[in-house]
Amino acid sequence: MLVHTLACETHLWFAIPCLKSLLACSEEPVRLVIHDDGSLTEESLARFAAAFPDAVLLRRRAANEQLAGALQRFPKLAEARVHLPHVLKLFDTTLTHPEPIVCYADTDVLFQKRFRGLFPDSAQGAGLARASSLAKATAGAFMMDHANSFAAHPGDFWPFGPLRVPRQLNSGLFWVKRDRIDYERMEYLFKRWGPARIRRYHGWFEQTVWADHAWRTRCSLFDPSQLGTSSGDASRDGRLVGVHYVTPSRNLLKAKLESGLATPLGAVDDIRLQTSKPFGALGAALVAARAVVSRNKAG
Repeated sequence: MLVHTLACETHLWFAIPCLKSLLACSEEPVRLVIHDDGSLTEESLARFAAAFPDAVLLRRRAANEQLAGALQRFPKLAEARVHLPHVLKLFDTTLTHPEPIVCYADTDVLFQKRFRGLFPDSAQGAGLARASSLAKATAGAFMMDHANSFAAHPGDFWPFGPLRVPRQLNSGLFWVKRDRIDYERMEYLFKRWGPARIRRYHGWFEQTVWADHAWRTRCSLFDPSQLGTSSGDASRDGRLVGVHYVTPSRNLLKAKLESGLATPLGAVDDIRLQTSKPFGALGAALVAARAVVSRNKAG
């Protein structure tokens, strides 16, 4: 199966070992599609090619040419894509290859246990009997975060605004059915937010757009006891199949990589899903209030 990822020059030090961990721990064969965010040097591209000889390396210039026609239909999305590489996760990863299922993993997700059934192709053929009814019926699945990290203020959320998203959704690891992706809806959100606000929210905006998609199409969430963001608790993180080391926890990822990665042994975990719960204006107001209290304490 094809698994897309978005590569950045400054993240090269962890991208290669983390992607290698995905291939090493997956019981099903995986072929990477590595999207250059526009920053990769020739040397870095060569390093990716040497580390993953079977991978598809899609350079930013080639992607621009390939998607030029599609981008003309969505001018606000195309404008943001120029300045915010995270937008490639919304557009490029879902349009450059024709598979009915889009599978994606960030380069800072480190796998440490053997697994199967992470992506829906794993539920085909002999694996179909292992798949839960939820996995067969859902339109996609996303990782869970420890917190609600969305690029919107309380007035943007239901019942006041257009957003109703799953609680604690994290877009670092996911799969979605391609035919359920609504680019017109994405274009509307990009127009509503505007370029200045999108740049201010940066990567959280891309996550919010995916969260909007996830709730509207009733996507599921990966079981957080198997896959999740780093908590800073080495004991807890060590029990996970895969850990997403988001930006504040990169020092933990560095220490983990420097300590050396053991070859994954033992039983194979079948990845489980769970239904999502809604996050609306009340939840957003509570998050905003906590942020104000934290700033006041820090001041």
